[in-house]
Parts: sequence; C-alpha cells; structure tokens
Amino acid sequence: MAQEGENKAQTSVAGEDLTPEKDGGVLKVVKRPGSGEHGPKTGDTVFVHYVGTLAENGDKFDSSRDRGEEFSFTLGRGQVIKAWDLGVASMMKGEVATLTCRADYAYGDAGSPPKIAGGATLVFEVELIRWTGEDVSPDKDGSITKSTIIPGEKYTSPSEGAPLTVHAIGSHEGRVFFDKEVEFALGECSEVGLPDGVDKALRRFNKGEKAMVHLKTPQMTYARQPPAQYSLPANAELDFELTLKNFEKVKSSWEMDHEEKLAAALEAKERGTKFFSEGKMRLAVDKYKRVVELLEHEKELEADQQTRRNALMVAAHLNMSLVLLKEGETVASIEQCDKVLEINPDNVKALYRRAQARQQQNDDDLAIGDYKRVLELEPSNKAAQQGVNVCQHKLAEFKRAEKQKFARMFDKFTAKDIKAGLEQNNASPDAKKSSEDIGTSQNGNDHDMALPSTSEGC
Repeated sequence: MAQEGENKAQTSVAGEDLTPEKDGGVLKVVKRPGSGEHGPKTGDTVFVHYVGTLAENGDKFDSSRDRGEEFSFTLGRGQVIKAWDLGVASMMKGEVATLTCRADYAYGDAGSPPKIAGGATLVFEVELIRWTGEDVSPDKDGSITKSTIIPGEKYTSPSEGAPLTVHAIGSHEGRVFFDKEVEFALGECSEVGLPDGVDKALRRFNKGEKAMVHLKTPQMTYARQPPAQYSLPANAELDFELTLKNFEKVKSSWEMDHEEKLAAALEAKERGTKFFSEGKMRLAVDKYKRVVELLEHEKELEADQQTRRNALMVAAHLNMSLVLLKEGETVASIEQCDKVLEINPDNVKALYRRAQARQQQNDDDLAIGDYKRVLELEPSNKAAQQGVNVCQHKLAEFKRAEKQKFARMFDKFTAKDIKAGLEQNNASPDAKKSSEDIGTSQNGNDHDMALPSTSEGC
C-alpha cells in the first residue's frame, strides 16, 4: 500500500516520462539545455556531476559536487540504478536536468541504508559533462573509441576481406577533411585514403550502423605523414562519423573447411605479393598475416593439402621476414625465419635472412653459423661466403679494438699506481728514512743491499 501511495504521489510530479512503459517511474525536467546533435549511447563512458535528495523531505544524501570529483560509469550496462541509465541516455552535453526516480527504478524496497529507506523516491540533479566512446581497440588501450548514433542490424558484422560500402566523414578539431562514400575490402581502407583505425573500428560495426569513432596513437591514425591533401599535422588525433551502409558476406575462418581455407590463404598471399610489389608494405604484411591466421592451426590434412599448406606458410613467413628486415625490425624478422625453419630446417632463404638480421644486430658469431649452414647446402652461394667474410672481419676488428682498449687501461692504471706509490713515499718521513737505511750497506757503499752472499748456505 505504501508503494501504491508513493506511485500515486509521483503522478503529480511534472516532467517527461522516460520509462519505456510510460509508467511514470522516471520523470525528467530540463533545467539547462545541452548542445550537440546527439547524446551518449549504450557502452559510452559518461562523466557527470550530481546531487541526490530524498523526495519526501528534500534531505541531501549524496553529492559529487561536495566531493569535488566527477562521477563516471558505462551507460546501459547496469552499473547504476535503472533511472540513471534511462535519464543520462536522454541528455545532451552540458545539460542539467532533474530526475525524479521512483523506488522500483532506484533502490527498491531494500533501499540503501542508512541514508535511503526502502521504497524511497529519489530526486537527482544531474549535469552531463562529457562522454567517451566504448573502447573497441584491439589491445584495449583506448586508441579507438566508438559511440553509436544509430544501431545497425544485430549480429551482422563484416569479416576480413568483405567488400564494404561506407560513408566516412573525417574531422580534426572540428574541421572536416574527408567526406565521401567509399568502397573497399575490409583490411584495405588505406586504398581509399582512410587510416588503419577506421578499418579496425569497422570490424565492430553492424550493417546499417552509424557511429562516431575517435582515433589516437600513430598506429591508428595517419602518424607522422598524413596525406598532403588533408592538411593535417603529424600524429593528429582524428574523429570519424562512419556509416556502414552495406557489405558482402564473406565466411569467417571458423566457418571454412580445409579447402576453403587453403583457397582463401592463396588469395591473401597473392594479394600480399601485389601490395609488396607496389611498395605498400603494411598492407603486404597484413595479407601475409592473414595466411598464417587461416592455416597455422590446420593440422589434420591430407598429404596434398599438407604440402600446399606448408608452401603457403613458408611463403608468408619468408615474405614477412623480408619486409620486417627492410624496416629494421630484426627481432621480428628472426622470429619469422624461425617459423619457416620449424617447417623446413634446410630452407636456404630463411637461414640467409636470419643471418642478415643477426648481422644487423651485431650477433656476428650466430650470423656466421647461419651463413656456414647456407654454404653447406649451397657451396657456391657467393652472398653467404661474403657474409662470413664480413662477419669474421668485424669480429677481428672488434677483438683488436678490445685488446688496445685494455692495454691502454692497463698502462693508465700502472702509471697511476706508480705515481701514487712515489707520492706516498715522498710524503712519509719514516718511509724516507727506511729507504735511506736500505740504500746504504753496512760497509758504507751506496745501493749495495745487505743480502747474504751466494756462498752462504753452501
């Protein structure tokens, strides 16, 4: 009965009913309008200030303003009372509103003792300060955040390589530099002038979805060399309004059988070779990685399939090792060579390339070992012999330099020790007297040390 009376009392409170059922459980009154075209969406992290009072008597029970710190939560994830998820989702940036929240949309019959009794109606004055999108970056490092404007069709995200139609509006500090509808295969957005972060974000879109995406870090933006026509500073953080208008369905790897994976891997390898020949190294590496993703766990294959699988894996790892070596990433290049040698321990290209990487790291002994193994397999390999000669010369030079260095150090320390000893002798009267005594023999002849004669003891 108390709850019924509370419900009836609340019907007299003015305000917009935010509840889906329109049952008057959450009523909103705007005290100061906000700005912008849309508010936060489910999954966004919102930052607010609030003051909470009891509807019955106006007593304040909580206030972020009194604490002097903003309060944040993830919208629509049940981290706060239901009234807040409904109320804040209806607000715009900078808006201040009063939310009158019935108990079944707040703390229910249990309340939140000692300040909030069971069945209490609460009033919150809430200010929406700002919000950030959901972190959809691959490493969850905040480099890509997404805030949905219009949800798409559920469970309809594109797979790697799927042809897409996307409307993209890119801006930097409010200035639009890109506004086009473009078509490209997922994984190749740079072919239409978009940064890699857009590609990564679209993997989390549903068909028909429209969302704001914020990109930061060089890996997700244009880094130090943005396209000249966009007039962007180096390492600029970017905002994109993206609409995934359509895409063609492409099977995910888990949906493919063995033959389909082999066919997809061959296509990726050929695409990677094309990009490599065009000097598009990042795209080339992405395609070679795709080959590995498709085939690395394929173990139970027939003989012919296993042969093709191994050939594709070897090609992908070798090509990645070459690209990484060209970019000076020697550790990663060696790792790729090791993968090849796990499949074929006598692969000359992998041994030679690993030797080159080790040589760049100044691991000349290890490099010589790889070069010599190449020569065992191909005795006429002039490049490998040249590598051995260069590494041996470097080692010899290093040893000579070290020998000279230690010789100079020894001479330096010896001279210092002698100097220190002389200074100590000159500074000590007792040492000087002892020196004079030793330097004069019993018969008065200088520097004739008083030692036994060679005849003594014979």
